[in-house]
Amino acid sequence: MLRLEQKWRSQLPTQSGSSKRTKVSAIGAYSSSSNPETPLPDEPGVDSPVRPQGSKKNKLKGKEKVQMSKDFSERKSSVVKKLSLMEDIKNVREKELLEREKEREEEKEHRAKMMAMKEQELQAQAAMKEQELQTQRYIKEMEIKAKEREMERMAKEREREMDMQILNADTLQ
Repeated sequence: MLRLEQKWRSQLPTQSGSSKRTKVSAIGAYSSSSNPETPLPDEPGVDSPVRPQGSKKNKLKGKEKVQMSKDFSERKSSVVKKLSLMEDIKNVREKELLEREKEREEEKEHRAKMMAMKEQELQAQAAMKEQELQTQRYIKEMEIKAKEREMERMAKEREREMDMQILNADTLQ
C-alpha cells in the first residue's frame, strides 16, 4: 500500500500513453486521465486546496451574463419596437377617426345648407303660388265687380227706358 502514499507516487512509472485510469485513493476514487498526479481531496493526509475557478468557467459565466444581457436587450428592443408600432397604429387610427368625424361634420353642414336652400326654394315657390292665387282672386273680384257694374248700368238704362216710356205714354195721353 505504499504505492498509494504521496511520497511514493512520484516514483511510480506513469502510464502516459495508456487510456486506462488508475485508482489513486484508498476509497477507490480514480484520477483523471489527463492529470494522474493531482492529489484528490478524499485521500487521507491531503488537504484540499481551495482552487480558484477555472478560466473556462469564468469565461462561460461572463458569456452567460453577456448572453443574458444580450437576450434581455433584444427582448427590450423587441418590446420597445412593438410598443412603438402599437403607438403608431393607435395614432393612425385616431387620425383616421378624426378625419372621419371631420368628414361627417362637413357632410352634416353640407346637408344643412342643402336643406336650408331647399326650404328657401319651397318658401319662394309657396310665396309665388300665394301671389298667383291672390292675383287670380283679384282678377275674379274685378270681373265680378265689372259684371255687377255692367248689370247696374243695364238696370239703370232699363229704368230710364221705362221711365221714358212712361213719360212718353203720359205725354201722349
